[in-house]
Amino acid sequence: MPLSRRTLLTAMAATPVLAPVGTAHAAVPQAAVPQAVVPQAGPAVWPAAVTLPAGHRFDLKAEPVDLFGREILLEHTRVHQQVAFDPVTGLAYAVQLMSGGRTLPGEEDIQPPLGTVDRNQRGDLCVNQLAPDGTVLAVMHLKGFGHGGGLGVEHVDGTPWLWLETDADRVTGTTAFAYGKHIGRVAFTPGAVIDLAVEADRSLVEVFDPVPGATAVTPSLDVDHGRIAVRHVPSSGPAEYRVYDLDAFKSRTFTPVHSITAKYRTQAWCLYGNLIHQNEGSAYSTTNPSPGNSWWTVYDVLTGKEVERTFNATALGLSHRETEAITVRRTPAGPQLVFGFATQEKRHMALYGISATTVPWTDLAYDPAYTATDSYRPQYRQSGDRVDLRLRVTRVDGKAWTSGETILTLPSQLRPTRTQGMVGTATGAGTITGPLTTRWEVMPDGQLCVYDERAFTGWIALDAGYFTS
Repeated sequence: MPLSRRTLLTAMAATPVLAPVGTAHAAVPQAAVPQAVVPQAGPAVWPAAVTLPAGHRFDLKAEPVDLFGREILLEHTRVHQQVAFDPVTGLAYAVQLMSGGRTLPGEEDIQPPLGTVDRNQRGDLCVNQLAPDGTVLAVMHLKGFGHGGGLGVEHVDGTPWLWLETDADRVTGTTAFAYGKHIGRVAFTPGAVIDLAVEADRSLVEVFDPVPGATAVTPSLDVDHGRIAVRHVPSSGPAEYRVYDLDAFKSRTFTPVHSITAKYRTQAWCLYGNLIHQNEGSAYSTTNPSPGNSWWTVYDVLTGKEVERTFNATALGLSHRETEAITVRRTPAGPQLVFGFATQEKRHMALYGISATTVPWTDLAYDPAYTATDSYRPQYRQSGDRVDLRLRVTRVDGKAWTSGETILTLPSQLRPTRTQGMVGTATGAGTITGPLTTRWEVMPDGQLCVYDERAFTGWIALDAGYFTS
């Protein structure tokens, strides 16, 4: 029979667990679930992480690194659907559909063993726990959960909790796959088998139903910004992403903070900050030869707009090369966008990471006495303690500039501790004489002022001005 709560607790009692970290947020009482073990092969505590502001973007044109330096064979010879990382230990978790011909505890009377089609129709998954070198440390089997298209890991008091789809309805057809219709939260427990057809096992899974009646429901966890996102397919129309506050979601307040419509075919997706990354692509074939059709798409959840669509030219020489997982992992040096390909005849997992980021420009409010075209509207971007400014404005009344005019006031988080100067430019088509430069100053109270005694007309600009915040 599958491991029950009692046998799991008994089996885990003699095994050491991580020291408690942080405060528990679990809605299910801790005594009601098994305490998962993080094997000693992994780091005990991942060093303090560096997070990014919600609007920063990964540079998808940067050179990726090979995460493990090799292609990893998981527990089953199926593709990895999604990957996630424990934010405290740094261990990786990869979910895949089960292979046919494998017998799990409780299935001894099923002869012949369930085949691949049966596993697909039932939604039977395997979650692999991996060490930093790619070694599979432990596995957990989840029967009746879904396709494995979403995965997140939340670390609470030494226990890694998995967030993934659950409650798949069994389907028919030799090419059919079962997809979850709810979101599940379950403690990762090495060697455990949880079968949703067994009532005692169901009690080990905390179930959330944020979009009643939806199908193909998958989650993505963004612990750095305290959010969870859900992708679902409505009864008609394209798929939709909904972003929730994580604490509110766990309290079953399913009011989305943002909601956007997906575009394009999606193989895997993830949320980080204000951005959703999704990837797509098929395996190499006669109709899809190298370099293939692997693409990234990035959405801004604040506006719902597509902000980037980039071809993925990573590892073009891989065998098979089918686009799969995408996630963001926490590292001591900052967040890293991780994505993968399924490769080789017996499907292996190849993971790659991008750490380089680009800093977006953000609009600044400015005094209505001035006007700017859309291409030259006042904007800033901040990287560390450096603040870059760019703008080109003219006076609405057309009069000459006076020295010391305040163009705008910077938000509090950008203001310097002392007055700092910058050099800007001025129009050559106005009444100015001498050099086409002006002096700008940023005050500790945030005022951005321009200084020039020549009383000229026309535009003034900061094309590459920056100061230290």
